[in-house]
Amino acid sequence: MTDDRSSLVRPATGARSLTYLRHRLGLRTEQVLVAPSSAQPVPTFAEVRRAPELWWVAAHEYADVREFELRIGPDGDRPCRVEVQLRWWVHDPRTVALRRPVDAVSFVCRDVENRIRKAIALLPGADEGRLQDELDVVLAHPVALAEYGLSYRPVGAFLRAEEIPHAVREMLDQARWAVPLEKEQQRLTRVRLDFHRELIREGPETLVAYWLTRFPDQIKAVVDHLDNHGSAAGTNPTLSTELLALLGDADDFERNQLRKSIVAGLAASGPRGVDVLRSLGLWDDLVERDPEATGEAGEAGPLG
Repeated sequence: MTDDRSSLVRPATGARSLTYLRHRLGLRTEQVLVAPSSAQPVPTFAEVRRAPELWWVAAHEYADVREFELRIGPDGDRPCRVEVQLRWWVHDPRTVALRRPVDAVSFVCRDVENRIRKAIALLPGADEGRLQDELDVVLAHPVALAEYGLSYRPVGAFLRAEEIPHAVREMLDQARWAVPLEKEQQRLTRVRLDFHRELIREGPETLVAYWLTRFPDQIKAVVDHLDNHGSAAGTNPTLSTELLALLGDADDFERNQLRKSIVAGLAASGPRGVDVLRSLGLWDDLVERDPEATGEAGEAGPLG
């Protein structure tokens, strides 16, 4: 950073006549004489003599390089740095003499940063190349800060996005997927519950048909039972046949997954379900595995 605190504005001391001569003869080419009480940019000799105060204001050009920290990306989660090389100078010495800034370049840098932030805000989610092009356009021309008496000219701007560490990137990815994944798992759970509830609501024959898709080796025993005893009252034989056909392609994993719940549903569905299980030779197995689950159905007894 250029130290302008002592060189930008300093008081003109000594004899006023000699001070005016130095100014008129151009003996100080990098400074101009300013009388804040004068209405003119260049004071006359009479104004110099009467002025309550006189100031030498720097008239040369300053160079500076500044870095600005920003965040880019669709969610503003990626840090970046914009390095700006610029040159600035005093274009209105009288205004500078009146204000006498402690750190004049800070006004220049604030204006540069505001322009950069506005440019990036207009392009949310843009890649680095697009952002760099926009910065080149925004900082392509000289800018005058009339209220401070300063002007500046950007030499170049360079955008450098910081790489996200691999561990941080993985953590962000996990967080990004956590909520949608949880919602999808809940949705699948509700679908399964609704499906099982509908099977139980349709009655024992539908449950048996669905179960047989998991244990196709027992189809013959069920068909023989239906031939000997007939379908359960109020059931639709055509519906049972369609269910058997639709569910015949299920794999072993799906059959094993729901076996216990379907057997329990048959056992709790009433005397007809218990009768089917006994006819298939499965009732005793169920009692041995879980006596409590069959308590209520066992009290109902077989069909009379």
